[in-house]
Amino acid sequence: MSDKKTIAKTGVIGVINQVLFAILGFVSRKLFIIYIGTDILGLSGTYTNVLSTLALADLGFDIAVTYALYKPLNEGNEQKINAIMRALKSIYNVIGIAFIALSFLALPALKFIITDMEFKDIYYVYFLMQALASASTYFFAYRRTLLVADKKEYVTKTVDTVATFIFSIAKILVLVLFKSYLIYTAMSVIQAFATNIYIYVKCNKVYPYLDSKVKVDRKEVNDLLNKIKDIALGKISGYVYGCTDMILISKIISTVVAGYYYNYLNVITIIRQLSVNLLGPLAPFIGRSLDKDNDPVRQEKSFRMYTYVRFLVAVCLLVPSIILIDLFIEMWLGREFVMDSLIVVLVCADLYISLVHSSLCDFMNGAGLFKYEKWISLTGAIVNLTTSIVLALNVGLPGILAGTVIAQVVYWILRSIIVYDKCFKSQGLFARYWLRMGIYLAVFLLCTAACYYVCPFINTKWMVVNFILRGIVCEVMCAVIVGVAFIPSPEHRTAVNWAVQKARSVIHKNA
Repeated sequence: MSDKKTIAKTGVIGVINQVLFAILGFVSRKLFIIYIGTDILGLSGTYTNVLSTLALADLGFDIAVTYALYKPLNEGNEQKINAIMRALKSIYNVIGIAFIALSFLALPALKFIITDMEFKDIYYVYFLMQALASASTYFFAYRRTLLVADKKEYVTKTVDTVATFIFSIAKILVLVLFKSYLIYTAMSVIQAFATNIYIYVKCNKVYPYLDSKVKVDRKEVNDLLNKIKDIALGKISGYVYGCTDMILISKIISTVVAGYYYNYLNVITIIRQLSVNLLGPLAPFIGRSLDKDNDPVRQEKSFRMYTYVRFLVAVCLLVPSIILIDLFIEMWLGREFVMDSLIVVLVCADLYISLVHSSLCDFMNGAGLFKYEKWISLTGAIVNLTTSIVLALNVGLPGILAGTVIAQVVYWILRSIIVYDKCFKSQGLFARYWLRMGIYLAVFLLCTAACYYVCPFINTKWMVVNFILRGIVCEVMCAVIVGVAFIPSPEHRTAVNWAVQKARSVIHKNA
């Protein structure tokens, strides 16, 4: 299968999976609040983030292994691939056992994190069940990494799509028939084990040369551990950035408020995951192309194109989100669950920066620049945690989110310095990069302002009709504004030419 077809196939399957997950997830979340309650919703979200803390035992092996696999996959070196995967299994077995042990050790601390609600003994069981679902990944699903590195991520996404559909329906039935969070969580455990075991078995068929019984190569283990030393701080930083917000909200503000925020976070997470499904398939191709081509001029040209594509995705996904998310929450859960508009702005600002600047992350990982990432990540982690706590004590929930946005800006600046210095070796191109980023931001804000002004004029008596029409208007206005703004841009012309060629190809096939 060609690279373009593989990217398209992986992206399409990922989008289908995400749309399916979103629809069933929204139905499930609505029924969850009706039958279980917002307090348990906040509890579940907080537990998820606590478990992410314990998952710091996994300090970047997936990134290190993906990078280590690029060269042997390009060369077709099956013996080397098998040695790397055997080393990964050995390491992940240790990590899985450590994760389970840490989960038990964390039990006494749970009652101190949960606030504004009575803590019950059954909550310990809920936590351990969620931990069990997470632990299954270490013992079975580590081979996902090989599929991703080998540009076969569509295999895992297909499995996840089928599992999502089956188990989401099952969870909905559990909520309606039994109104039991215990059984609901049990379904998540079964889903995690079923999908991870299936992918493990599938890998044995796709890669028959894999042999988990071969003797562990200590050299491969040491090589991976050496790479981990540089990635570990990045993983810790990623946790501080992505997982401490819910814990801080639960502890400093309240677990109930965490539940209200979790509704917004779920919507944004779905949008974030949709962008990952659209753009994620490109990352392995970047890494393997960097392994083949060391020309900084061609690399920078590819980087500009990749960044522009990420910007287009950010505009298409985030502008409608900023305008419509409150209306969606009102339709979905009720007016009482709508939060202050500043929350929406901060959450979307965080996601905008993440979407646009992640091209830097992909190039750093593809080029193996892990030793620089650790210091960037450490700096960002300190900034994030410090500013979030200080601002939370002064302005509450918006302060926590503002701290996360500030840290994102720090990551963006520092990573751009490293990529342009180490990959592209050009200060002049670095200045042009930030000029483009300023233009991108201005166009994004223009799109948002235009939609914010126009959409209120669409006001029928049916909220669903308003939501659909306003969404269509947002996308059309964004397309027009971006098209006009970037007519001179070579990246825009390349994107338009590609879209035209694809349209002609489809028309020709159907003629």
